[in-house]
Amino acid sequence: MKKMELLAPAGSLETLKAVCAAGADAVYVGGGQFGARAYAKNFTEDELLYAIDYLHLHDKKLHLTVNTLLKNRELEEQLYRYLLPYYEHGLDAVIVQDAGVFSFIKKHFPGLELHASTQMTITGAEGARFWKEAGADRIVLARELSIDEIRRVHETVDIELECFVHGALCYCYSGQCLFSSMLGGRSGNRGRCAQPCRLPYNVADEGRVLTKGELYPLSPKDLCAIDLLPVLMDAGVSSLKIEGRMKQTQYAAGVTRIYRKYLDLLESGQAENGTVAEEDRRALMELGNRSGFTAGYLRGEKGREMMSLHSPKHTLEQSAIERVTEDKKRMVAGTCVCKLGSRISLTVADVVSGQEVTVYGGEIQPAKNAPAQSADIEKVLRQTGDTDFLFSTLQIDLDENCFIPKQFLKTVRREALEQLKEQLLQKHRRAGMAIVQEDFSRGHSFNDLETLHTDQLLAVCDTLDQLTVCAEKDYIQTVALQLQSFSQEQLCDAVRRAAKQCADTGKKLLLALPSVFRAETAYAYEKQWSCIQNMQQDHMIAGFLAKNYDSLGFLCRMGVSPECVWLDSQLYTFSDRSVSFFREQGYQNRTLPLELNAKELRRLPREGSMLVIYGHAPFMVSSQCVNKNISGCDHKGKKLELVDRYGKHLPVKNYCGVCCNVIYNAVPTLLFLDRAWSEVENIHPQTLRMDFTVEDEAGTRAVLALYEQQILGYPVREPVFDGESTRGHLGRGVE
Repeated sequence: MKKMELLAPAGSLETLKAVCAAGADAVYVGGGQFGARAYAKNFTEDELLYAIDYLHLHDKKLHLTVNTLLKNRELEEQLYRYLLPYYEHGLDAVIVQDAGVFSFIKKHFPGLELHASTQMTITGAEGARFWKEAGADRIVLARELSIDEIRRVHETVDIELECFVHGALCYCYSGQCLFSSMLGGRSGNRGRCAQPCRLPYNVADEGRVLTKGELYPLSPKDLCAIDLLPVLMDAGVSSLKIEGRMKQTQYAAGVTRIYRKYLDLLESGQAENGTVAEEDRRALMELGNRSGFTAGYLRGEKGREMMSLHSPKHTLEQSAIERVTEDKKRMVAGTCVCKLGSRISLTVADVVSGQEVTVYGGEIQPAKNAPAQSADIEKVLRQTGDTDFLFSTLQIDLDENCFIPKQFLKTVRREALEQLKEQLLQKHRRAGMAIVQEDFSRGHSFNDLETLHTDQLLAVCDTLDQLTVCAEKDYIQTVALQLQSFSQEQLCDAVRRAAKQCADTGKKLLLALPSVFRAETAYAYEKQWSCIQNMQQDHMIAGFLAKNYDSLGFLCRMGVSPECVWLDSQLYTFSDRSVSFFREQGYQNRTLPLELNAKELRRLPREGSMLVIYGHAPFMVSSQCVNKNISGCDHKGKKLELVDRYGKHLPVKNYCGVCCNVIYNAVPTLLFLDRAWSEVENIHPQTLRMDFTVEDEAGTRAVLALYEQQILGYPVREPVFDGESTRGHLGRGVE
């Protein structure tokens, strides 16, 4: 049987030791910086160094979360100093979301495993291949994947796959959530999520409230895949991951112990079709759940039964609060030689590896009164206390009539165990390499650039009605059509109509690939690709707008040059180094991040940059469907709204063609008024961008009329947009 790693969480040394004793093969933790749980009780540097040694002495590994998006100063001035002591001490792996962080660590910390975080939203073989070729050692798959999808990734790409099997689920695809960020400045991408998904919302359809009482439509149940270990093994999963770095020690250790039990049974061939004893199933429930458990995504299912609609709380039974398993010790064999007139010696040998050390103490003198006894010597030597070792056997070679002070025994025991520990750990140590720090703190000079040109304007449209309006405008040079708005049957016809309109009006046409590009979508698009390819060859399609790594991989496989691909804001470029990473892959054009403020945006390279100056920001991209969970699936792409505690109406769009929900901000970001526009001019993006999502034809015209009035100085000829708006993060940014 193939051996799968059991990867457990730890938020403290107590928990780390407990999950180690409970059977974890590896433990993932967060340090003082750059982890996706900034509000957890994360490890100090001394604790992390101790933890690395502790796990290595138990033949286990430590993975460190470095899975937030980093700004220039953090990446260039802090990351190296932060990681260096852990790297030199033998850190096994880092979990990374940011492309710039990935390339930095790969360059400056050779030999350190790089795991592509679940926050990269890798949902298929295309994304896995992209990151394997970039140098990743492991892919932490999106939690929304089914076992069949996992199997297809494994069969297509030769790389380790890590899969969540227990713990909390996010409503949103990890890495695609701006909800907490946009509402309160606490970015999930920076480890500071305020969990607005666990708050109550009403669901409305054209103003009519569909729900009664307090409802939590964005709160999934907890995941439990204890029944699915055999099929996960068969699907090619390398590592089983338990969520819970902010959970209690009892929870982490208890869940780890139960999964260890069934993983051992499976690997020894004793498991009976994955059958789980009722007492173990009950124990998992008592350790903590959220209105029960679900394994829906792994089974290829989703819907209301996966949701904790009536309570978002994670509850545990008091009966589950039991004594945590004691620390495990590494077994050693000892031989103590005590000869009159000679120095006392102690040889300690590691039982597993056979490595041994011998140390010598003071010279043994004849006893004047009661001579030393073997049992007394053994009793002292076996008192290993808070060391990492325990004597399995201990031989005492003792001459008669010896006087042996206890201090002799304590000294040789301490020195022998310390020397053996260092010998065992030496193979994990590394030498850090010196680096030349690059200075990105001054930003980029635009003195030699011309004044911002407003003719470099791109409009992204969800509907053909919006596209028709935008194509009429002579100041819009490029239009992008959101393909996810159309079913497979509609796709080619919609692209042809858009291409004709753009050709007739002299516009460039981009095709925006879906927010999430799973294997089923890739298969459907591949079948339709010939019509798209023909139009591209006829110069009717200028390029593509990609929102995720699976799209990049797919376009590459379809023969599309990276020069014809624009990166959307979900492919984060928070730093110069992340921009450089994509440029090295051939991607020159990118959308600026929505979470940076004006000052931070000014410091990023202008070349190839595109700034969104209008649009309802996407708060959440989800595999779940609000309409299905409340009213039932009708495949009609119904436009619903979530109504929050303050009466704000957040639009929800069902993109049924790719089975995806996007929740948008209640008010649009609008940057072509007054002070905001002066900031835009200072940022000096190469291209301006407007996103039309929930607007009808009249709403689209109203937004463009405001732009014409404010920026182009056109006379008012039709209704101008005068609704509520926001400047997004232009002024404040995120922590």
